[in-house]
Amino acid sequence: MYLLIDRDNDTVVVHSEPKDGRYQQIASHPWGTPVELPDPLAFTLDTEELKDYAD
Repeated sequence: MYLLIDRDNDTVVVHSEPKDGRYQQIASHPWGTPVELPDPLAFTLDTEELKDYAD
């Protein structure tokens, strides 16, 4: 899994299910929404506080 905090677009992007050198799933979530992180982390990330770091 790869997690990108995209400050340019105020989003959290989750890349998961790597296969043959590429991620099969890519999901973008706006800041302020809960983000379900897949295994091996398997928890919900609260992104509300990321709004404090927006330009």
